[in-house]
Amino acid sequence: MITELIAVESVAKQYGPVVAVDNLSLSVTAGEIYGLIGANGAGKSTLMRMIVGITQPDRGHVMLNGEDLSLRGSAPKQALGYLPEELVLYERLTGREFLMLVAGLKGADQSQVDKEIEYFELAQVKSKWAGSYSQGMRKKLGLAAAMLGNPTVLVLDEPLNGLDVEMMRKLRLRIEAEREGGRAILVSSHVMSFVERVCDRVGIMQFGKLIAEGTPDEIRLRTGLANEPFEDVFFRLTQR
Repeated sequence: MITELIAVESVAKQYGPVVAVDNLSLSVTAGEIYGLIGANGAGKSTLMRMIVGITQPDRGHVMLNGEDLSLRGSAPKQALGYLPEELVLYERLTGREFLMLVAGLKGADQSQVDKEIEYFELAQVKSKWAGSYSQGMRKKLGLAAAMLGNPTVLVLDEPLNGLDVEMMRKLRLRIEAEREGGRAILVSSHVMSFVERVCDRVGIMQFGKLIAEGTPDEIRLRTGLANEPFEDVFFRLTQR
């Protein structure tokens, strides 16, 4: 049985003179939430795009559910739920039409679409064009789409942006429930309190490299900041 549902092996990505990801390796196991944190430009989104197969690494390999993305094309991606930081929508589809389109691609049925509409509180806007959605509604629509098809792997890039406090809590509970269901979850967020509370392990990126990795307690121990906010722990490790 495969336990490492996400395995990144020495991946690198460069855009001209800019090194976005530099020889980075990490893994996320079944039943684990892994938090990826770093300043803007640290390489988090580039890494996530490589993990889901949107961007091809210059070097290294990405294994998803035990299969190399470079060898199997789209087959492993059917078990993937992905929320990009900036969600691109079909502006002239309604929210429900967009979810039905995603459901068709991921093998989900109409009942699950209706369930996710209800869970993410989109019932009042499901018949409106997605192009008219606010940032918060777009984020909830993207989260609903990511959950369709009961994916074994979830990759969520800044899922809290635009959400109110009630929906943030609801999302936290959902992510924790997905972990209990055996999913591997990779989440990037600037909300350090959320990362510390939810994540089993945390990786800190800087200049395309993974400069620290471990449980929140292990990372705190490394800095000696036992009782300070986790953002202070982050700044201690990334100061140069």
